[in-house]
Amino acid sequence: MKIVDINAEILEAIWTFEERGSCSLENLKTRANHADYVVDDEMLSELDRSGYLTISNSEISLTDKGKNEARPIIRRHRLAERLLTDVLGMTPEETEESACEYEHVLAPGLTEAICTLLGHPRECPHGSPIPEGECCKRADVSVQTAVKSLDTLEVGDMIKIAYIRTDDHVIINKLYSFGISPGKTIKIRQKFPTFVVQIDHSQIALEKNIAENIYGLKN
Repeated sequence: MKIVDINAEILEAIWTFEERGSCSLENLKTRANHADYVVDDEMLSELDRSGYLTISNSEISLTDKGKNEARPIIRRHRLAERLLTDVLGMTPEETEESACEYEHVLAPGLTEAICTLLGHPRECPHGSPIPEGECCKRADVSVQTAVKSLDTLEVGDMIKIAYIRTDDHVIINKLYSFGISPGKTIKIRQKFPTFVVQIDHSQIALEKNIAENIYGLKN
């Protein structure tokens, strides 16, 4: 049995509820209604018979088989959210519908490419963990040394921005208005008493708490 479409949505929803504690049949059906699809007892029974989940006293749990099926779906969805916020400048609230579309069409190779581009982020814009991929395991050590936050750099260092770790759309919009966004190269001009960075021919002062959340690769 290949898990696609509605079945994938069901497994994704159960995963999300289990992260928060547990998944009840009522919560699952309520979420489905809000998301414009229907979960009926026959669907759940089929997933139960196929070994993807278990149902006990109206509580639903993913089996190991179900988790293995749901994990890449969750990973694609949350990486898509990071891509939409960090690179395209969307707010976290705007990403849900587009991320749902991306999660069903991203090929494994493209998923890893996006993860690498973003610097192997650990959390989605809403603060939920992004399941680790093979690219994260291979790059774990190198990423820790290569991807750095602005506040750890020295005056004169240049960095290509990989991602901005914040879900505050006010900060994101402010940075983007200055031209500070993933893919751009900036130079550290000053660290004290305030951070000053140069992008193109402009010099911009940044608060320390903002500099701490801008990550990139040193040039």
